[in-house]
Amino acid sequence: MTGIHRLLPGDEGRLDAYLARYPATSMFLRSNLRRAGLADRPERFHARYAALVDGDDAVQGVVSHAWNGNLLIQAEPDLAVAIARFHLAAGDRAVAGLIGPLPAVRAVQALFPDRPLLKDGAEDLFDLSLSDLKVPAALVDGRLSWRRAVAGDVPLLSSWRVGYCVETLGEADGEGLRARAAADVGAWVAAGEVFVVAGADGVPLSMATHNARIPDTVQIGGVWTPVSLRGRGLARAAVAGALLAAQDDGVATAVLFTGKQNDPARRAYLSLGFRVIGDYGIVLLG
Repeated sequence: MTGIHRLLPGDEGRLDAYLARYPATSMFLRSNLRRAGLADRPERFHARYAALVDGDDAVQGVVSHAWNGNLLIQAEPDLAVAIARFHLAAGDRAVAGLIGPLPAVRAVQALFPDRPLLKDGAEDLFDLSLSDLKVPAALVDGRLSWRRAVAGDVPLLSSWRVGYCVETLGEADGEGLRARAAADVGAWVAAGEVFVVAGADGVPLSMATHNARIPDTVQIGGVWTPVSLRGRGLARAAVAGALLAAQDDGVATAVLFTGKQNDPARRAYLSLGFRVIGDYGIVLLG
């Protein structure tokens, strides 16, 4: 029946068929779908999915309300608003943020006029065929090396994650953030999704993560270099390491996004071979 419906286990195929039409902007949705399916539990990667389904039972737009409160959007703006209202009508889950194509994010943002903003992000969206990756000279000649992070790195990387959340996401430092950062980084390291770049002594200098992944595409995020070490090309090398790891695993394409005003990050990504392909939106609500 045509209309907006909750998607349930068994609907995974038709949802992914729709999302595959938007490979650069639907990575969080596709990655979460592969990890957790359409079950909705208060666990990492789980979400409640609602979609417009047409008369042929095909999905034509979707918004998920994720375990962490974020609305993940892949729909045209007016439809995104309608599906977001469908979620809000349930009334049992707070909305923490809005993530997806920028026009749709802006449309849904209008539903929350009285909420303060932790982050009001218009982002540049980039992609890269990994066959075109330009590896930094410092990795080629051995001045720097990359590796997957290990359990012993978690305390240091957790402190970096706190810095990332404060600087990039507008969060306030405190015990809650520190506990969440430690849990997140521990889970990511255990899953092999965190990469560090180091000098001759092996001590991490910068980090990057695979924050979403499907068999042929990886999304890079969580890029962080301590303030005292910036300006040395370390973040560029960390991202390159994360991309080389993905390439070793058979991934063909990478995507990422960064703030339109973040000139150092934009230069670093362009130097690796990324190209700007559009706009992305991340709005975090207080």
